[in-house]
Amino acid sequence: MALRRAVAVATLAVALLALLAVARAQATSISATARIDEAGDLELYAVYNVTSAPALLVVPAKSPAAYFAVENGTTELPVQYNGTDLLVAVDQPGIVNVSYLTLQATSKEGALWEANFTMPCPGDVFLPPQSTPIYVSPVPQQVFYVNGSPALVMPSGPVTIEYMMSPPVSTTTTVVAHSVTTTSSITPTTTTTRAPSPSYLLPLIIVVVIVAAGGAGAALVMRRRGGGGPAEALDDRDRAILSAISKLGGEATASQVMGETNIPRSPLYRRLDKLVRLGYLEEGVRGNTKVYRCRRPGCS
Repeated sequence: MALRRAVAVATLAVALLALLAVARAQATSISATARIDEAGDLELYAVYNVTSAPALLVVPAKSPAAYFAVENGTTELPVQYNGTDLLVAVDQPGIVNVSYLTLQATSKEGALWEANFTMPCPGDVFLPPQSTPIYVSPVPQQVFYVNGSPALVMPSGPVTIEYMMSPPVSTTTTVVAHSVTTTSSITPTTTTTRAPSPSYLLPLIIVVVIVAAGGAGAALVMRRRGGGGPAEALDDRDRAILSAISKLGGEATASQVMGETNIPRSPLYRRLDKLVRLGYLEEGVRGNTKVYRCRRPGCS
């Protein structure tokens, strides 16, 4: 009996490995775009061309995914998140659109942010407006600006980006004849520059080291939303989310909460994450969809 069970388990493992190998060969990522907002949340969009089905599409999502959506045309596809990848069951060939949002792709130490994620294919990575890339690995193929946001053309694979948020740059011009001082802000225009060489990155890294050294005595390294601190109070939006979930029977998807509250997706997920951390909600799964449940009657 034990031998037959071991053989069955080994056969199943081989079959799954074979399916994964076939799935990777049958699905090709043809475009990818990643965006990091001012709060450090990362949203990644990828488009896959599935040439043969049925297949298992494996999408790297190594940071915990707070939200994900997969569709083939206009049809939602079943998807599961195993902690490192999104596993998508594709039943027919065609273009598959994948997007996911993560609240934990970034960390912050002092004034320095660091983002770690995986690009499924070469594509553009947009940093927050008014930010400055300090260290990028691997070296970007190109760097340009779009409406004040640095954009890096990155190859496929793991990506690490360190950046700092910069206030608007100002210049002061003094008119001697009238003794008048005026201040004007410089807004970055859309420009295109080649990827920085190591000689360009070195002065920036030196500046970061100096800044970090100045505040080293008070700096604490911690994951965003991870650690302790003073108790967080609930505001009107937090209470609106709890009220909406209670109204929906004590359990709801993020899309349902969004429909009830009209809170935009990225801020909504930050607040859901906060309410889970504070113990008002807990996460669960209904079918293939993540849901949020009240931990106490009425979400009180």
